[in-house]
Amino acid sequence: MAASCVAVMLALNEIGGMAQKAARGACIPLGQAEDLGRVAIYLAATGGNVSLITRALEEPYSPLALDWGADAVTVQSGQAALVAPALRDAFAMGYDTARLADPCHAPMVGAFLAEDGVALRWEGLDLTRSDTTVLPGTCKPVVIPDADWSAWARYAANTYVPETDASRLAGAGAGLTDND
Repeated sequence: MAASCVAVMLALNEIGGMAQKAARGACIPLGQAEDLGRVAIYLAATGGNVSLITRALEEPYSPLALDWGADAVTVQSGQAALVAPALRDAFAMGYDTARLADPCHAPMVGAFLAEDGVALRWEGLDLTRSDTTVLPGTCKPVVIPDADWSAWARYAANTYVPETDASRLAGAGAGLTDND
């Protein structure tokens, strides 16, 4: 059975904003949440697998630990939302090789680097810089599978202010008075 998609077309900025809010709701630090939003835009704009974002949101927290060798960066531990931006930074600093602790992180690392214009190839746990061309994004509206959009919305809801009389008096939501 094919995955269904949201009934409306979404602009890329809507996709990035929702992914970033979802990342914050999943307790991913702000900088990495912003990165995840940009990667969600890249994946959507290139027809990539946006389920990578959902998997990153659902992955249990694991602290980032890297070994910065002379010729390669080796990941000792960490969740994809932390590993991918760290390795993107390593490649930006001139590293050409990285070794992952979890092979399931390779597609996310690849998406982070592709969003930055760097192509990768991987064999098992080893990632190396490639000379292939990175796919350019489009600027057209796209659809996101319902399962992914629902998961993102569920995590994003963790960032909302609880609805109480006190929060409304403080200006949350529409408030109790119209002061426009």
